[in-house]
Amino acid sequence: MNNPILLSNSWYFKPQFCQEDLSHFDADADCGGWQKVNLPHTVKELPFNCFSHDETAMISSYRKDFTIPAEAAGKRIILRFDGVMAYYDLYCNGIRIGDHRGGYSISFMDITEAVRYGAVNHLFLKVDSTERNDIPPFGYIVDFLTYGGIYRDVYLYMTEQTYISNVMARYRLEDDWSLTLYPEVFFHSHETAGREASICCRLIRQDGTTVFSHTESCSVAEGESSFQMSPVSAGMVDLWDIDAPVLYTVETELLIDGHIVDSHSTKTGFRKTECTSHGFYLNGQKIKLRGVNRHQCYPYVGYAMGRGVQRKDAELIRYDMACNTVRTSHYMQSQYFLERCDEIGLLVFEEIPGWHYIGGEVYQNVVINDVKMMITMDYNHPSIFIWGVRLNESNDCPELYTRTNELAKRLDPDRATTGVRYFKGSELKEDVYAINDFCHKGPKREDVLQSQRQVTGLDHDVPYLVSEFCGHVYPCKPWDNENVREEHARMHARVQSRAACTDNIMGALAWCAFDYQTHGDYGSGDKICYHGIMDMFRMPKFASYLYRSQKDPSEEVVLETTSVFSRGEKGDNKVAPVMIMTNCDFIEVELYGNSIGRFYPSNNYVGLPHPPIEISTHDSFWIEVWQGAVITGFIGNQKVAERRFVRDARLTTLEAAADQSELSSEYADDTRVTLRFLDQEGNLLPYYPGIIKVACHGDIELRGPEIFPAMGGMSAFWIRTTAAGRPGTASVTIHTLNSDLPDQIVEFSIV
Repeated sequence: MNNPILLSNSWYFKPQFCQEDLSHFDADADCGGWQKVNLPHTVKELPFNCFSHDETAMISSYRKDFTIPAEAAGKRIILRFDGVMAYYDLYCNGIRIGDHRGGYSISFMDITEAVRYGAVNHLFLKVDSTERNDIPPFGYIVDFLTYGGIYRDVYLYMTEQTYISNVMARYRLEDDWSLTLYPEVFFHSHETAGREASICCRLIRQDGTTVFSHTESCSVAEGESSFQMSPVSAGMVDLWDIDAPVLYTVETELLIDGHIVDSHSTKTGFRKTECTSHGFYLNGQKIKLRGVNRHQCYPYVGYAMGRGVQRKDAELIRYDMACNTVRTSHYMQSQYFLERCDEIGLLVFEEIPGWHYIGGEVYQNVVINDVKMMITMDYNHPSIFIWGVRLNESNDCPELYTRTNELAKRLDPDRATTGVRYFKGSELKEDVYAINDFCHKGPKREDVLQSQRQVTGLDHDVPYLVSEFCGHVYPCKPWDNENVREEHARMHARVQSRAACTDNIMGALAWCAFDYQTHGDYGSGDKICYHGIMDMFRMPKFASYLYRSQKDPSEEVVLETTSVFSRGEKGDNKVAPVMIMTNCDFIEVELYGNSIGRFYPSNNYVGLPHPPIEISTHDSFWIEVWQGAVITGFIGNQKVAERRFVRDARLTTLEAAADQSELSSEYADDTRVTLRFLDQEGNLLPYYPGIIKVACHGDIELRGPEIFPAMGGMSAFWIRTTAAGRPGTASVTIHTLNSDLPDQIVEFSIV
């Protein structure tokens, strides 16, 4: 199926379900009580914190009117829902079409038999966003929120009676690294007799050059069927790699009687991954996995963020955190996020929804369907190197996990499988033993990571991954004392260094990328888990600078400190200990107007490409006049960066910057604006309690409150286009209510 029509604008929403809405659902039905919305949508916006975790648990209703042209008569009409939390019943023109269990899996609904061609049609969704115990990850307490609503996009397809429903671009790389291609093509036919047909497959470079073409005869049976094309050499291709993520387009055409009746296009990349007992290999090269776990939630709107924001999260992890791996904890995530991972070389560990609870037969059937949908829909993403086919942190369940692993291997024999555990001696059904290792709890604990055999209980090494660490054992808020935020960064440095130095560990994935909202059973009493290396607004904590400084200085020179060099913050009138997170070769430090010497990367973190620099002590006297600090970074003997900290730091600047300045008028397009309160040297003022007011101008709207506080001297907000279909300009005005700083104006082009 090609040429999807986006159906994400002009829906109507009601935060309850009334049976009468079904019986009166017609063109002239009264829309009283309905709110007009665009997708992605959440059933209820929440405060940042201190709300009830049950506020989005409701049964709600969505409706949409749309027209199928008369000339489309005879075509199949199919809807694709990328994410509806957590269960829905679908009706078209008052006729029940079907239902779907699972808030993270893609679902398809054929509405052909209910459609009126050349007339207005009426969709109705009854959406249940309660935490039902027949749908993963529910069944017991869960350490995250799932919100509710149609929180991802909806598409409409118009196809012939026989069409391509999916293509899995199967391949192998030969010993000489040449490509052998043998796609598996999936059909759906509503014609009563089998049809003789042919499949044409083309491989196209990013510049549009066709490098391979092959046509093969096939038979298409009534109902659902598939056809495995014969293996054919496509010659030498550019491999997909984290540093050179080359993508190709696989175009597939279905021909019957010489006529093209359907086509399918997908992007993919070609690479070889190996998970071994002595590490992870990509295209024959050993790579230490350094990454994070990602929750897909945002302040106020939960999961309901669009494509630009999903793509930005991938960029933050790859570039701002300099990670090479992300785990989609604990569920399948947005196609936009995965596509961006493909494009920028960010490896992905994707897993099914789950949280401890295993459930009974109905529940486990949903688990099996999640495995099937995850692999069949996401197979072509080269960034995905491993499938998580175990419910997160659940107990052993040999029967279920034999089924999930066998299904994964049948659908995808080439990728490794894994499942995340939190206890020692778990039965290994998958290829890779993944463990959440939280043994390192802070500065007074010498344990950093447990040994592999201590965890597995085996007498031999197996492929082994640390799937979580840090997180809840040391929560950290952006406004915490410097010592807390510094130790948070130091813990991440210790674990990543140890993992990098340990040959039988594939790598370590930090818990987690971003702070997230949760149930009252977890978090800091305000429904927030402050476990992220960035906060929920995607603003950096010290730990994020530790990760960012691991990039090559040819990409970006990083020089960040864990202090604003104020004698009253660390305690005992000291400005040390302090960490300098940098990819410079060394630094020179000036205090009290005098150089105190050169400092070099610490030997405590030798596994890191760029260990932080530590200044452990420096005597100062409370009665002396403080003179601030100057830190200068050098590569070779060349000065490449400088940070200055002054005695009389004061608020001088509100810095505002948008993630993207060009937005779409055709769909609800979201982007973030970041805010930082700075002193006269451009340093963040982490304890400035700025009160911010935002006003929108033009075809945009604010996502969240118009007045909100800075947290840790910084904040952010998101705006969304109203999908009015009018190109033009828009802007936001940012005013600080408790200062005399000039207003900041950020402008956008809407195209």
